[in-house]
Amino acid sequence: MSPHKEKKRPGSKSLRMLGEFRECELWLRLVGTRSLLLHGSQETCLTVVGGRSRSCNRSDLKYLQLSKSCSEGSCRDGDCVKECPKGYEKSTLHRCLPNEITSTSSKVFKSTFSFFEEVGSDITLCWKELVLLCVISIGLSLLLLLLFRFCAAIIIWTVLLAVTAASIGITIYLWIKWNEKKGDAETYEGPNKDVKLKNVTYWLIAAIISTVFTVIYLLVIVFMRNKIKLVAALFKEAGKSVSAMPLILLQPIETFISLAAICCFLLLGFICLQTSGKPLVDSQGKVTYPIETFFQVMRWLLLFGFLWLAQFVMACQNFVVAGAVVTWYFTRDKHKLSSPIWRSLCMLICYHLGSIAFGSLIIAIMKAIRALFRLLQKYMDDQNQRCNTFWKIFQCCLACFESYLKFLSKNAYIMIAISGESFCTSARKSFGSLTANILKLAAVDCIGDFILFIGKMGVTISVAFIALEILKNVPDINYIWIPVSLSCVFAFLCCHCFLSVYEMAIDTLMLCFCEDCQMNDGVTRPYFMSKSLMTFVEGSRRNAKIAPPPRPKEID
Repeated sequence: MSPHKEKKRPGSKSLRMLGEFRECELWLRLVGTRSLLLHGSQETCLTVVGGRSRSCNRSDLKYLQLSKSCSEGSCRDGDCVKECPKGYEKSTLHRCLPNEITSTSSKVFKSTFSFFEEVGSDITLCWKELVLLCVISIGLSLLLLLLFRFCAAIIIWTVLLAVTAASIGITIYLWIKWNEKKGDAETYEGPNKDVKLKNVTYWLIAAIISTVFTVIYLLVIVFMRNKIKLVAALFKEAGKSVSAMPLILLQPIETFISLAAICCFLLLGFICLQTSGKPLVDSQGKVTYPIETFFQVMRWLLLFGFLWLAQFVMACQNFVVAGAVVTWYFTRDKHKLSSPIWRSLCMLICYHLGSIAFGSLIIAIMKAIRALFRLLQKYMDDQNQRCNTFWKIFQCCLACFESYLKFLSKNAYIMIAISGESFCTSARKSFGSLTANILKLAAVDCIGDFILFIGKMGVTISVAFIALEILKNVPDINYIWIPVSLSCVFAFLCCHCFLSVYEMAIDTLMLCFCEDCQMNDGVTRPYFMSKSLMTFVEGSRRNAKIAPPPRPKEID
């Protein structure tokens, strides 16, 4: 349970829920695109209009016969017919196409279709092996989580030492090659001596850069070794929390289902928008379906709503994971945990939907601004090539600012789960706590993300080698790289889903650790953290030599 309890949530539960629903009112209005369903028509997508403005597939004359002399721009003209005559071939879109057109396109189609047919045959032949590889991917991902829990320090230091050895080795190799190239260039007297001297300069620059990187890397490892131990401890604690709440690993599946439903909603919305126009016949007899300005604006609103909903769903996952881990951290007796995931979900629905919607709105607005400037950049590049460098720098700044907003929002959700306050207040408090522990934060973010990435790549590469060994015995496979690639993609996505929950648990524990150090002193107010984390509390009263309090004098 959060140490702040419910006392910081102002008002009764009903008033709190009413306030959150009022904050969500704009979001709910955007989702409820009633006008799209009223004005759109899926039949318009299947309507074929003939030369005399007749809807062919809405009468007995179901097909549009195109002229054999049709060219680009006039192939929309034609007559509605009941059946395609001789010399024409029926298409899937209620049109009769001349054989001259279909003969050329059929060759390309058949060659393309044969490739996909072979791919489908390969997948059919080895579907059992693909299922086995998917199970192996899940098993390796779970094994990686267990290794992070019990062998986190060994894994982290092994990876860091391997990177150190690789950096030193590459640096030595570059200096040796530079020395060889320099000697060759000095003794060379041919016509291209300037080119060889330039190559020597390039090798020197590469060696200097590698040396600088290696020196900085070694200094960081030496001076941040205690912070690296904290990263290992947080990995271990995250493994404990995930083991105590194994169902938390299913959160990415729920997020994926929600995102798939949102994509279906977006597709339905665009279909309704595109079919909202009414047929209009011009002076030449051509039929168009002009869309009103309102529905043209609704296209962009629908796209923005999709961005908002997608960010909202992912923010909900982050909050549910953070809330469950916060409950686990601030519960002294871990054996008395009672449905922390369910409680976190209920807390989200009852109290914090508005805060999550507001945080996801900020990210969606930032993404929309970036997309708008990207379109503007494309337009300006066509007009003036000299602005290209400026726009690239500006886009880079926007990308950095968006990454900062995502980082701030994620930690704000964690602070909301801890304190139960609003988004802005939680963002301010989380930012203050993290900046006060900036070195620890840098170690956790940089080293932690790097270790997780190495874990993902390790699982993916392992599955690739296993797939090659399994599939080489399957006969009649045309393209073995197709099932191998599919198994690698599934392995990476599966590992990414598990490790995304693990990463959120690490970030949550980091902020809980900072808040625990700030709220408690370890003596009069005991820490909630485990003993392994207490060793990293700087200036703790636990390790201070405190003189015993003086005894009261006896009264004679």
